[in-house]
Amino acid sequence: MTCNFGIGSRSMIDAGRMVIRKRSSSGFKTQDDYIDRWRLFCLWASGRGVTKMERVNKELVIEYGQYLQHQLEEGKHKSASAPKNYVSAVNCIMKLATHGKWGSVSPGSDCGIQRRNYIPKTSKAMTDSRHMAIQTDIDERIGHLLALQRTFGLRFKESCLLNPKSALKQAQKFGLISVTAGTKGGRPRRIPCGADGLAVLGQAITVQDGKSMVPKTLTYIKFRQQCYAEATAKNFNFHGERHAYAQNRYREITNAPSPLEAGWEHRGRIAKLSEQLNISEIVAKELDKRSRLRIAIELGHSRMEISNAYLG
Repeated sequence: MTCNFGIGSRSMIDAGRMVIRKRSSSGFKTQDDYIDRWRLFCLWASGRGVTKMERVNKELVIEYGQYLQHQLEEGKHKSASAPKNYVSAVNCIMKLATHGKWGSVSPGSDCGIQRRNYIPKTSKAMTDSRHMAIQTDIDERIGHLLALQRTFGLRFKESCLLNPKSALKQAQKFGLISVTAGTKGGRPRRIPCGADGLAVLGQAITVQDGKSMVPKTLTYIKFRQQCYAEATAKNFNFHGERHAYAQNRYREITNAPSPLEAGWEHRGRIAKLSEQLNISEIVAKELDKRSRLRIAIELGHSRMEISNAYLG
C-alpha cells in the first residue's frame, strides 16, 4: 500500500508541501499560503486519526469545513474568506496528489460556510417531516443522536459524548441538563428539559451501552466516521437539528415564529413581531433581543448576533 500516494514522505504535512512545490504552477506566495493552510488541516485531521492522504475523503473535508463554519459563527474569523480559503487549499493539494481524481468540496454548498454576519433568506432547520422520515431509514443509535440534537440544540460531538443516564437523573431533579463533554472551548452550559426532553433521554438510554452515546466497541473517531458516512449516504446534515432547536425555542419563548420560519425580512422583523403579538414595537424589540440572547447561550455561543444565522 502506498504512503501519501507515493509522493516521497511519510508525513502528510510534508507530502502536501512537496506535491504543491513539484506540481503547482501557482506563484511562490500562493504556494506558501496553501502549505500553511494544509498544515492546519493536517493538524486537525490528525486529531481524528487521519495521518495519511489516502484516508482523506470528501466526508472528512466537509466535516472540516463545518468545523470552520462553527468557528466563523463564534467570531474566531473576521470573515468567511479564511475558512473558504482553507477548504480550497485542501482541494488544491488533494487534486495535485491524486492527479486530478479528487472530487472538490464546495465551501458554500457542501460545508455551509457563509459570511460571519450572514442572515439567511431560507431556513436551514430540518423540518419535522424530514426528521421523522430520516428516523425510519437510519441506524437506531444515529436516530437517537438526531433527536438529542433537535431537543437540546447539541452539536454533533456534544450529542455523542452526552451521558443520557446521568442527564435524565439531573433533568428529573432540576428540569435541566448540563452539557460539559465535547463543548467548544470547554465551556459548559445548562439547557432546559421538559417532558419532551425526558422522553428523548429515556429513549436514548435504550441503546446506551457505556458512559456516552458512543458504542463501547468503538472510539469516538470511528463512530463519528460511521455517522458522517450515513449522513452522506442518506443526504442529511446533522447541523440542521440545531437550527430546528433554535427556531422551536424562539417560538416557545416569544409565542411567535422566528423570522425565518415566518418568512419575515430581518430588518422588518420587529414590526412583524409587534403585529403578530399585538404589542408595541418597543416591547417587541426587547422581547426579540432577550429571546435571541437566551437561545445563543443555550446553543453555547457568547454573542447574541450568532442567532441571526439560526433565526433570520
